[in-house]
Amino acid sequence: MINPSTAWHRIQAGNKRFAPHSQRRRATGTDRSPIAAVLRCADADTPSETVLGQNGGSLIEVSTWGHVVDTGVLATLEYAVGSLKTPLIVVLGHEHCAAMHTALTAWNNATFPDGAARAVVEQAISSLTRVGGTVDSIDELSAAHVTNTGAALLHKSPLIASAVDSGQTAIVCLTPGADRLRTCATFGDMTVGDAPLLECV
Repeated sequence: MINPSTAWHRIQAGNKRFAPHSQRRRATGTDRSPIAAVLRCADADTPSETVLGQNGGSLIEVSTWGHVVDTGVLATLEYAVGSLKTPLIVVLGHEHCAAMHTALTAWNNATFPDGAARAVVEQAISSLTRVGGTVDSIDELSAAHVTNTGAALLHKSPLIASAVDSGQTAIVCLTPGADRLRTCATFGDMTVGDAPLLECV
């Protein structure tokens, strides 16, 4: 484990490498409108741009541990949808999620953690109860939770719900599958012509 000073030196060195690219990007004046806003778990080890195969700057990332939806998350996603007209919200799960492990342990042992982690566990257990408490693995809970989180965005944000209803925006909830991402749920118009763009599993 590194100490705070070493971490700060690494960040400074990384910023020196980034700065010339930042200036060049600003000078080109290209359209930087995001194609999606991604709500991801903070302990996912692969960046969303890598998982989804997108270029840097093409996504708005919102990262919380266990996909907790609070006012800050809603404000960011509403900005993406309302001001930037972002056409897609992706709720992106990942394998071996520590937040889902904590929630499943709390459920099985009937013990809740102290501190702010309790809110994470409560939201994940809410997802677990919606599927009847029949989930046996962390990855199964992750799939149920990203679906429940996508639905919660519609319930908690009239702006997002309106954008989904009008066809301006859609929500897709994803977790890793055997060889590619698995679609757990979609909300909104997810078709190209007459064909489904994504198929629910």
